[in-house]
Amino acid sequence: MSKKIREKMAQGLADEVFPGATLLVAHRNEIVFHEAFGVNELGPKQSKITRDTYFDIASLTKPLATAAATAILFQQGDLALDDPLKRFIPKFSGGDKDQVTLVHLLTHSSGLPDWKPYFKEIAKREAVEAGFLGSPEAKRAVYQMAHQETLIARPGKQSCYSDIGFILLGRVVEKAAGMPLDDFCERKIFTHLDAPAPRFIRNSATTAQQLNDAVAATEDLAWRKGVIRGIVHDDNAYAMGGVAGHAGVFATAFGVYQLVRLWLDAISGSGIFNPKIAARFFRRQQERLPESSSWALGWDTPSPASQGEAKGLSSSGRFFSKKSVGHLGYTGTSIWIDPENHLCVILLSNRVHPSHENKKIQSFRPELHDVVFKEVLEE
Repeated sequence: MSKKIREKMAQGLADEVFPGATLLVAHRNEIVFHEAFGVNELGPKQSKITRDTYFDIASLTKPLATAAATAILFQQGDLALDDPLKRFIPKFSGGDKDQVTLVHLLTHSSGLPDWKPYFKEIAKREAVEAGFLGSPEAKRAVYQMAHQETLIARPGKQSCYSDIGFILLGRVVEKAAGMPLDDFCERKIFTHLDAPAPRFIRNSATTAQQLNDAVAATEDLAWRKGVIRGIVHDDNAYAMGGVAGHAGVFATAFGVYQLVRLWLDAISGSGIFNPKIAARFFRRQQERLPESSSWALGWDTPSPASQGEAKGLSSSGRFFSKKSVGHLGYTGTSIWIDPENHLCVILLSNRVHPSHENKKIQSFRPELHDVVFKEVLEE
């Protein structure tokens, strides 16, 4: 079974899809493939990727940390999914903003724009006020810019993948939990996992130095003064100090798998989530979203062919069932879970090293999922 999967990953290296990656495949709750490929950085500081290498998982933070935290707060009675956002952020109000709910944020149907370069405003402040970048004041400034955004559509009428929506959802978690997002995730989620466990990494040159070879490098950015390693790649999350609702978690492939198992175990009747809540988060929310939407709650589902990331395909490829859920991360990370076929595929890579201009993963990823599916299910 492993030969064709290894060959496909070797092709990814040869074609420079990414410098390094870790692939984990589980079938019927058993890990059947878990191997590392390539290097963590190009250049003199490079070393081999191992199964214990941490990757910046980027937007996988959304379902694995922020949506998970929201689910826990929901089952604790600290929030309701249909709560208006203004309950937690009173200044986010007026006109259609009054109708935006937490469900809208979780399903990217709030009407908020996809992204804004908030970090540029923070960098301007840093230029005249050393130490502002990444400070609590900078984080509050990003939140303020986010809740002042003008909606580009009425809530529930348009599907628009929005980092801004999850920045605000991260703030909701903090308000409802009464503590920072990373502290809540550590206490309620990550503490249930075996080492090496996922973690948020706050901006710190000391922490980055301590981690060193344990983390795969990401982009080489002039404004960040070189290659990023051990500090979050996402610029807005970096401006906020490294912890945000849309990005900031670092993890190994096994750590990601453990987080996935928390959801799958709950659906089976055990674990930290209420089974009905876990099932609801995995279910495509067709009854209240635009027809074109593929979103569950914090999780995505296979996109229609016309919206796939490459060659008319979903990033999950041709064979994952319609009941599958998954998510992508900008740095080159992904999860796809097929409950119908009891299959889970986790790919962590640093495809943005040394530049995010490398888009080869868009065609590679569905091809990889096809190879894995056929090898595991048809062996």
